[in-house]
Amino acid sequence: MLPRVDTFKKVLFIKRLIAYNESFVPVGTNSDLKPFAVLWHEGVSGRSKEDIVSCFYAFMTRYRDAQKIIMWLDNCCSQNKNWCFLTFLVRMINSSEIAANEIILNFFEPGHTFMSADSFHHQVELSLKKQGKTYDFDDFADAVQKAQKCKVEIKKMSYVDFYKWKDLKSQAKLNKDPNRPYISDIVEIKATRGKFLLEYKTIYTDSKPVSHLSFLLIHNLHAYFST
Repeated sequence: MLPRVDTFKKVLFIKRLIAYNESFVPVGTNSDLKPFAVLWHEGVSGRSKEDIVSCFYAFMTRYRDAQKIIMWLDNCCSQNKNWCFLTFLVRMINSSEIAANEIILNFFEPGHTFMSADSFHHQVELSLKKQGKTYDFDDFADAVQKAQKCKVEIKKMSYVDFYKWKDLKSQAKLNKDPNRPYISDIVEIKATRGKFLLEYKTIYTDSKPVSHLSFLLIHNLHAYFST
């Protein structure tokens, strides 16, 4: 919530601005990658599933030369596991916008969701406290950029960076699948270039064979690529 100026409570009685930070933080201490913080505020957009997918799009196109993308996510079905996001994965892996041949998503078991992003957000909070007074969104972005000894890359989103991503699932196709999974039970998803379906697991084990999820309303997504 902006501004953060507690000493001025007597004069600030206006509606405060909600700022958002979707962070992509490398795992481990030996990574050459920097935390990538996608920042915006409610005056630009909200935090619907389409908004969150736009953040993933900003991240993936930033690292468009990567040959393989592996991500660990929490189990927030409304944002990280929904049909709009799954449609987006198939779209991205089959597009020319990134070089990756595989995108693998791993979802933490509920109740075991401490991630590198949590440590990074703590560093952001310390940076905000060190800053003292955070008057506006630019001050907030500056504090995020200075977290972890300035080893942070930020992306300040404008309205042109948000897209109306589509949910192209076929409910009829899903209803006909006798082994249709509940999306909340999926623990791993893999999108592979050249395939218009996803591979998934519902059990946290390497020995569990993967299952295939064919859910798209249309097989050819080239029309979707151009939107």
